[in-house]
Amino acid sequence: MYTKISIYDENDFAEAHHEIVGRFLRQKRLPYDDYYDVVVFGFMRAVRQYCTRPELREKYDFNAMAWRKMTDDLYSHFKKQSRPSRKAVTVSFESIVYDGSTLTLTEAVADPYQMSDAVESSILWEKISGLLTGEQIEALRLRADGYTDREIAARRKRRVSDVEVIFDGIRAAVACLGLI
Repeated sequence: MYTKISIYDENDFAEAHHEIVGRFLRQKRLPYDDYYDVVVFGFMRAVRQYCTRPELREKYDFNAMAWRKMTDDLYSHFKKQSRPSRKAVTVSFESIVYDGSTLTLTEAVADPYQMSDAVESSILWEKISGLLTGEQIEALRLRADGYTDREIAARRKRRVSDVEVIFDGIRAAVACLGLI
């Protein structure tokens, strides 16, 4: 009757039939370098089963078994690739949390209150900037950068009194939102 083939014989058997993997990939028109690792484990499972189970050697041709196992592994690979989790966007921990912020994801996770404050500030800025003119927004940005009314007037080529009027308009817009 049949006996189990030893591991050394399995290695020889696999080496003697290894060209099946290349033939399989060529017929499927798949790049060898990209898909060898996907299908070779199916090939090796077929070798193991064919060498350890004599009843399979009586019933099936090794090529058919190997082909089936490699096809199954290829199907499983493509199925995994098409799952929604594989299509997820990858985000770096050093990426900016949202536009207009300097807060990174690492900082937001480390201090969730900072994230909350930053988001609230962003929402507030959107509300306020929707009520302001371009000149008012520019003056407000300069003030946030630490410029005085005199320096803002010099940069904008305006009088100091004009800058004060601009800030009066900003205060009125903020008051409309009920923030002051």
